[in-house]
Amino acid sequence: MADYTLPDLPYDYAALEPAITGEILELHHAKHHAAYVKGANDTLEKLAEARDKEQYGGLVGLEKTFAFNLSGHVLHSIF
Repeated sequence: MADYTLPDLPYDYAALEPAITGEILELHHAKHHAAYVKGANDTLEKLAEARDKEQYGGLVGLEKTFAFNLSGHVLHSIF
């Protein structure tokens, strides 16, 4: 099973000032991006559990949640 991780930024949080404050960049990376990574990993575990238990009724909802979190992680990784 894949495990997604929060990538380190290749620059300091203050590196984009004054365009983006270090405080905002830290919030964006350490909170928002981290939440997408956690959400993707948590949902991936729930998907595996549901499949193992042959509980297929909730898979569509879990797949949508996984897609939301993983796309958030990918898009935040690009930025």
